[in-house]
Amino acid sequence: MPDSLGTSRLLHDGCLLGIFTSTGDGTVSAEWEGAKSEERVEPNDATAGYTLAAAFGTGADPMWKLTLNALLEMWP
Repeated sequence: MPDSLGTSRLLHDGCLLGIFTSTGDGTVSAEWEGAKSEERVEPNDATAGYTLAAAFGTGADPMWKLTLNALLEMWP
């Protein structure tokens, strides 16, 4: 799930597992929240997070910007 313009977060059962950052060149880095708490990040969760971040990138524009762009596209 996008967290900011450049990061996405990985949740499992509503718990934050990690925050992913992608530079756009296929390199993905992760900051695992499990290391800070007593929860352990499972290999399947890590694989899914890295795969999604590498395939689709991380981050997203805010909803207001997407809405404005859609409205401007409809303007003649």
